[in-house]
Amino acid sequence: MTYTIVTECIACDACRPRCPTEAIARRENLYQIDPYLCNNCLEYYPDPLCVVLCPTLHPVPLEIDPSFKIKRKKCRWSDKESLANPELFLDGKTTAIAAARIVWEACNLLAQSSLLPWLTEPDGKVSYSQQFRYGKGKIRFRLAENLEGECPNSLSGDAAWRAIELFNLRAACMHLIYAACATTLERPWEEAFVIDDGQIEAYLRLDERKDLSRHDKLALIKFLARQPCQLLASIRFPQQERLRAFTVEESRLWHLLSIEHRFQEDSFGNKHVIGLRFRIRAGQWAKYFLNPQGAQEKTAFYQSAILPKSLLEKVMSLWQKHQGAARMMLWLLFKLQQEPEEAIAVSTLMKVGYGEEPIARTNRKRDRRTQRIQTFENDLEVLYECGFKPVFDPVTYASEIQPLWAKLLDIPEDSEADLDFWIDDASKSRRITDPAPRRKWERLMNAYILKFELPTEFARGIAEFEAQKKETVTEKAKRKIQPELTGEAVIAARNNKGWSQRRLAKMMGKSQSWVRDIEHKRFEIKPADRERLREILGL
Repeated sequence: MTYTIVTECIACDACRPRCPTEAIARRENLYQIDPYLCNNCLEYYPDPLCVVLCPTLHPVPLEIDPSFKIKRKKCRWSDKESLANPELFLDGKTTAIAAARIVWEACNLLAQSSLLPWLTEPDGKVSYSQQFRYGKGKIRFRLAENLEGECPNSLSGDAAWRAIELFNLRAACMHLIYAACATTLERPWEEAFVIDDGQIEAYLRLDERKDLSRHDKLALIKFLARQPCQLLASIRFPQQERLRAFTVEESRLWHLLSIEHRFQEDSFGNKHVIGLRFRIRAGQWAKYFLNPQGAQEKTAFYQSAILPKSLLEKVMSLWQKHQGAARMMLWLLFKLQQEPEEAIAVSTLMKVGYGEEPIARTNRKRDRRTQRIQTFENDLEVLYECGFKPVFDPVTYASEIQPLWAKLLDIPEDSEADLDFWIDDASKSRRITDPAPRRKWERLMNAYILKFELPTEFARGIAEFEAQKKETVTEKAKRKIQPELTGEAVIAARNNKGWSQRRLAKMMGKSQSWVRDIEHKRFEIKPADRERLREILGL
C-alpha cells in the first residue's frame, strides 16, 4: 500500500513538507517516495495525503492490482449535495455567462499567460495590469501563494514566474465554466456553487477522449480547475453615470473552498481517485458586476453574455496545433458581444494570438515576417472553418493582401463557371496566385477586419439573449409606470362602475370567492390575471 511519483510531476512541493512519515524526498528537482516509509497515510489521514494535495494527481500506487479498473461512468454524489450544482447548456447549445471586464481580462490572461507584459514591482511581486475607459479604470492581477484562506499573500520572484509558465490555455475554458455557474446564483459573492468531474468532462468533451485513461482525465481536470483560482484581482472603477467610482481591493477571482476526492480501494488496499468535486465561490468583483438587485437599484452592474458550448469544444481541440486561433476565439467571445460594431485592427488580433513582444520583434526583424504572416493567415482560416468568418475592410485590407484561402472562396462550383473564372483572372493585371506585394507586413499592421460573421448557433443565442433582455426591460418599465394593484383599488373601481363581486367574477371568468380574496389581499394575483383585471376595471 505504498505510492510512487511519476515523471510528469510539476515539482510544486505541495506534498513533501506535509507527508506524515517523511517518505517524500527531493533530489535535483525530482520527487521520490521511499516505499519503506510510505504507509498509505494509515493512522494519520483517511486518504493518502500526497494524492489529495497534488494538483495533478501524480502519486500513484507502486503495485497495482491488474484486475482493478476505474469505472469510466460518472461518480454518483448524493442528491442533497447536488442541490448547489447548476446544470449549464440546458438547450445543449448556449448558456449565460458573467461578462464583466474583469472576466474578459482574466480569460485573456489564462489564454496568453507568459505572452503578456507581466511586471516585477519594487517589492518583488509580479503583476499584470490592464487599463480601460481611457485610462481612468484599472484592473491588476497577481498570483496567490496558495488556494487556502480569504486573503492570501501574492507570489513574487521566481515562484511567480514558474506559476505563470505552468498556466495552460485550457484553463481559460474552466474560467468560463465558472463564470457561467456564477450567473445561476442571486448573490454569487456570498453563495458557492458545486461542479463535479462528470459535468466538466461533458462541457469540455473529455468524455469522448478514448486516448485518455480515467485517471488521466481526473488529473487534467484537477490541474485545470485550480488555475483560475490562483488569480488575485483588484479593480479601480471610475464613475459611470449615476454609479459612483469604487475600488475593489485585492481578493481572489475565484475562491476554491474545497476539493472532494472520491476514492475506490483495490484488492491490494491501494486507494484510487474515481471522482472529484469542487466547491467554488466568486470573488468580491461579483458584488459590483454580477449583482441583479444592485443593478435594479443603480448601485451595481449585472453584466452577462452568451457562451456557446461549441466554443469550449473547439478551443479544447485547437489548443495544441493552433494556439493563436484558440486565443483569438476566446478573445472574440467577449469582443463581439460587448463591442459588436467596432472594427478590429489586424495588429490587435495578432497581439492577442501571439503576444505583444513577439509582434514587436517581428516588426524589428524582417526575416520573421513571412512566417508570421503565414501563421496568422492559417489561424484566420481555422477561425473561418469554426464559423468565425472575417469580413475584410476593402480599403485597408484589400484583396491583394488578403489570404489565398479567402480569395479561393469566390471560385464557383460549376465546372464551366469555374473555367470562365480562371480565364477572367488570367486577363487581369494582378492574378489570385501572384506572390504577395511588397511591404505586405506594413500594410497588414494598418489593416482592419470590419466584423466577424458568427456561427449560426452563436448568432441565434445572442439574438435570443438580447430579445430576452429587452423583454425584461419592458416588463420592468411597465411595473415602474403602473401603480400596484391593491385590494382597495379593486373595490373602489368596482363600486364606481356599480358592479357586484359576482358580476366582476363572471367577467373575469373566476369565482366570486376569488374576487373576494383579491379584495381582502389573501393571495398574490398572477401577472396575466392582474393585466386582465386592470383592463376590465379601467385601471
